[in-house]
Amino acid sequence: MKKTIIKIYTCIVLISVVTSIFLLILNFLGFALTLSDTNKLYGSQPIYILEDISTAYNERRIVDIPDGAWCILIDSDGEVIWEVNMPDDIPTRYSINDVAKMTKWFLNDYPVYVRTEQYGLFVLGYPKGSVGKYDMEYSMAWFNSLPQKVMIVLLLNVCIAAILACFLGTGIYKNIKMIMTAIKGLKDEKPVNLKERGMLKAVTHSLNKTSQKMQYKNSVISQRDTARSNWIAGVSHDIRTPLAVILGYAEELSENADMSEDEYLKLQAITAQTMKIKKLVEDLNLISALEYDMQPLRVSELNVCSLLRRVVTDIINSNRQADIQLDLDDEKAVILGDENLIERAVFNIINNSIVHNEDCRISIMEKTDKPNNFVIIKISDNGSGVPVEILNNISEIPKTNHGLGLPIAYKIILAHGGEFKAENNNGFCVVLKLPYDFL
Repeated sequence: MKKTIIKIYTCIVLISVVTSIFLLILNFLGFALTLSDTNKLYGSQPIYILEDISTAYNERRIVDIPDGAWCILIDSDGEVIWEVNMPDDIPTRYSINDVAKMTKWFLNDYPVYVRTEQYGLFVLGYPKGSVGKYDMEYSMAWFNSLPQKVMIVLLLNVCIAAILACFLGTGIYKNIKMIMTAIKGLKDEKPVNLKERGMLKAVTHSLNKTSQKMQYKNSVISQRDTARSNWIAGVSHDIRTPLAVILGYAEELSENADMSEDEYLKLQAITAQTMKIKKLVEDLNLISALEYDMQPLRVSELNVCSLLRRVVTDIINSNRQADIQLDLDDEKAVILGDENLIERAVFNIINNSIVHNEDCRISIMEKTDKPNNFVIIKISDNGSGVPVEILNNISEIPKTNHGLGLPIAYKIILAHGGEFKAENNNGFCVVLKLPYDFL
């Protein structure tokens, strides 16, 4: 973010400097183009009008004088020997001093221009007050140093532009930095309260309103989630008590030797369904914790091989038809984690294969990836695989109680800083990667 703001600030300064240079050059060109505008009076510069007059006089044809202008020809003796539209207050004889004065400035307040010929001096006059003349003289040293002077003016102009750009850009920089900080705060869902003033008032107002709406929604969501979590905890607690009573009586009845076979089967069914309800309650609590990315609570060193054997033994004891093969490579592999959660994840994956496939063979491999500091557990079967829809949404907890096993296992592994990869490859295959220590 800081680099972005600096780039914007630099661009503002550069644009200001370049614009200043462009305007300075444009001003020089404009000054040069508008240095003299006497051609606008009669459509041409006086020197060209005098040239036309001289040519027409030499060719003995009618001399065309612009309206309002006048012209005379003075010979070497100072006498006016030819005139066109000469005003009454113009003398007919001139001394050398008179000629010297009028050749540069005015004649009786008439702005005049002259052209010399072998036979005399043409004088072209304009109406009084129509042209202003000013004497400007410079030494050759000034002209020789003109490029340096132009460069100094240019550099001075650039410096002034840069200073102004920095001064103005500082305010823009602060405003942009404030807005960028606010946007970052919104991304992190932090409250934003900017001062609504200046040219960015509309932007800061929108950011403040967005922050207020976001905080309100977060508050509503937090209240809803808290209520949901409390409701789940309350329901779970209320269900556990009657379940404990049912299981207790079931165990007591199972010790009755006088029970008929039919009654014993019914008792087993009651016990199995009660355990199923108990597992659903446990899953409900676990889902509630995992949805909010809760970290494992009871962390300890776990021997991976012992954990896998323990899970497989429990499964085989409850389902003697399960065909599970263990291939354990590193007996000393140890990870840090919550024992109950890791066992639940491995159990869910294996149980998924058993429940959804008949007479399938399950293979569990364990090895150590020492260069990357990972313990790898591969669980695969030769069954029919898992639907693509479930694989694509394995990170999402389903809305029903069906299909909870794999998403719960996925979230447990990620909560331990591990990796979970599932695919169909001649059956269903899951590869778990757990770090030696994820804390």
